[in-house]
Amino acid sequence: MTEKKPIVYQKLKDVPEVVVSEGNMLWNRTGTWRYLRPRYLNMTPPCNQGCPAGNDVEGFISLIDQGKYVEAWKLLKEENPFPKVCGRVCYHPCETVCNRSEFDDSIAINALERFAADFVPQNLKPEKIKPDTGKTVVIIGSGPAGLAAAYHLARMGHAVTVFEADEAPGGLMRYGIPEYRLPNAVLDSEIDDIKALGVKIICNHKIKKESDWKELKAFNAVFIGTGVHGNNQLGINNENTKGVYPGLEFLGAVIRGKPPGLGKQTVVIGGGNSAIDSARCALRLGSQVSLYYHRSRKEMPAFEEEIYEAEREGLKVHFLRQPVEILASNGKVTGIRLRQTMLGEPDKSGRRRPEPVPGTEFDLEVDSIITAIGESAELDFLPPEVQTERGRINVDELGLTSHPGVFAGGDAALSTHNVAVAIGSGKAAACAIDTWLKEEKPNDLKERIMIGQTGAVSVARYLKTGNAHSSNTDTKHVVAFKEINTNYFETVARHKMRKLSMEERSSDFSEISLGFTQDAAVNEASRCFHCGVCTMCDNCYVFCPDVSISRKQVDDRGYEIAMDYCKGCGICVNECPRSAMIMEEEQ
Repeated sequence: MTEKKPIVYQKLKDVPEVVVSEGNMLWNRTGTWRYLRPRYLNMTPPCNQGCPAGNDVEGFISLIDQGKYVEAWKLLKEENPFPKVCGRVCYHPCETVCNRSEFDDSIAINALERFAADFVPQNLKPEKIKPDTGKTVVIIGSGPAGLAAAYHLARMGHAVTVFEADEAPGGLMRYGIPEYRLPNAVLDSEIDDIKALGVKIICNHKIKKESDWKELKAFNAVFIGTGVHGNNQLGINNENTKGVYPGLEFLGAVIRGKPPGLGKQTVVIGGGNSAIDSARCALRLGSQVSLYYHRSRKEMPAFEEEIYEAEREGLKVHFLRQPVEILASNGKVTGIRLRQTMLGEPDKSGRRRPEPVPGTEFDLEVDSIITAIGESAELDFLPPEVQTERGRINVDELGLTSHPGVFAGGDAALSTHNVAVAIGSGKAAACAIDTWLKEEKPNDLKERIMIGQTGAVSVARYLKTGNAHSSNTDTKHVVAFKEINTNYFETVARHKMRKLSMEERSSDFSEISLGFTQDAAVNEASRCFHCGVCTMCDNCYVFCPDVSISRKQVDDRGYEIAMDYCKGCGICVNECPRSAMIMEEEQ
């Protein structure tokens, strides 16, 4: 064996500028030094946990960023039958919890969902996942909860029939949300997707009383999604006078093309979305509109952006005011008496209770009054076996009622009333119903299929059919902003939604929000941190000092770590921009 002689440099100029090795170092197995080892682990992005409908938010945004728009729509449809609808009317709590909001501004998730759904051709339809089971399910009510349950149950192979009391399906998506926010054609296109799975929707069929339940015994399971269609009363004089319109009745009349004549001056009482929608409809019908709410703006339950748009359109909003009496003459409203309020201690809702201020009454002359102070469920048709409390159907976390085989969801069973939450409840119930029909025990079912630690459920997890792009898989740990390596990101302005001008929207019900262009959608998607999800950025590969990380050779997705040479230094984990790796103790 030739003796290795040491290299001696006589002069400084002979020393090479970089370290050079003429041999390899494979003989030096530095993995023997290791007491910690790195591991790739997809975490839960906060947006995924924050979506009430259970969308794989990070996943579909990643696909848009890659220009894979159809794949993005398919990923959305794995969890949500209504991405077009939600892309227009969802209150997008996913954006509130977006880590990017602590860096510059949250991702425009709502607009990206709409883009992915609108981009897909009408002839592309979702497909069943499982063959026919021979089991039958009846859905009472075709609102977002009922149709979400029907959609997923049909995909699971069950025969589904939906009974709807009104003349067309959709519930309050159709009869409670004006067309300037949600055009009927958009809603119909996604209901057509549900029908394409074989779901039968029978309209003008109302379950009126307990005896009507006899026809439901022919089905293996029942889901109740009747929603809330009763208007709460103000409890003041002359409330039933001509010229006083309950909010939902008014919205329904407008949407059906039969709006009442309001006159020059209209007052709206309330602070929720129905109140704001009623006010904006009244503005489009040519009336001057003022809205009175008995709390402050901070306590107002309506979506902030809807309040902002209403004020831009001319709505005058007055806070800390409550009605005392409706003034009438000859059976027709002539005015309203209001008084000031002040905020006291918090009530059961957590909001500060409005208290009247004595001696502050004042009168207004008005032609019409719209009351929108909340809605209630009509539950007289339920049999006594289905228990109710505080005007809602009692259900567990997956929608099971007190009567075996009967499930419920949506506004009739939940305290939170909005489309996305209703969709999530219908989806959770579909998983529970499928478990019931298979005569399996639903032990810890919610925990197994829940997204993150507090999120909605995932049908992909339930069916174990996760899309290759899905990030709803590895762990329930939700990535916090402090876990993002922001050195790898630059501040970029959030793209704004295009909207009709004030002049264009002043006198008709054309859709206001116009959606993202393709360039805007791709640019906005590129802003996403992809919290906790590996995007194959190669940082771990580039920064590994032991060259122990390499790309997988099979499908070129993911990396492999040669543990013979990884000494557990943790540089790869530190340099991961999005916290998709962890260090764990060597076993």
